[in-house]
Amino acid sequence: MTLQRPTVQEGLVAEEALLDMICQGEASLGWLAWSPRDRALVMPHRHARLAGFSEARQRLAEQGWPIQFRGTGGTPVPQGPAVVNVALALRCRLGGPETHLEWGYHRLGDVWCDWLGALGVGEADLGPVPGAYCDGRFNVRIGRRKLVGTAQRWRRVRDGRAMAVLVHGAMQVDDGPEALVGVVNAFQAAIDDPQRFRGESHIALRDVLPELDLDARVPELLARLVTTADVVQA
Repeated sequence: MTLQRPTVQEGLVAEEALLDMICQGEASLGWLAWSPRDRALVMPHRHARLAGFSEARQRLAEQGWPIQFRGTGGTPVPQGPAVVNVALALRCRLGGPETHLEWGYHRLGDVWCDWLGALGVGEADLGPVPGAYCDGRFNVRIGRRKLVGTAQRWRRVRDGRAMAVLVHGAMQVDDGPEALVGVVNAFQAAIDDPQRFRGESHIALRDVLPELDLDARVPELLARLVTTADVVQA
């Protein structure tokens, strides 16, 4: 359960492979933690249809932020060495309580909050954060500032008797939040979208735990997710 350091593209492909492994019936549980060694602005495919996208893509690339696409929704999210991603893939019984969206978010977010508590962070919870990019009801927050953005993707298992879910969290660990927010706002400006996001709505893990050894402690988060997994065999 080590923290891997692939490229952004390799990390996204590895997450898709986790979900596909569950869908093909090859496993009931899979997990991955990765922090990319390069950087990119990652967004849903639908953004490619926006007016001005081609010009925005060129402008961001010139600034060292190539655009890549992901299979989940939301708004653009920066990926780079300052971000740690954790993904958990599960096989879930059709019609069971674990197939509700809230179950999936709590399955990841509650464990993440418990892990932060074990590290000595006393203000971790789940909730929305006004002014944050890719905001949602199940961000992991510290002091009501966004630390982790969460997302899910569901597919039918090949045998048709179960569902597969990939639940993902992206946590900013380094850099000032303003730096990553600035990248997202640059894209917003390039496509002439008036919405802007605020740096003060975000927080990096090292803002509260400056001496944290990520390579030593992220595997503990993975272990908590795996050992508490309610895998329901269909």
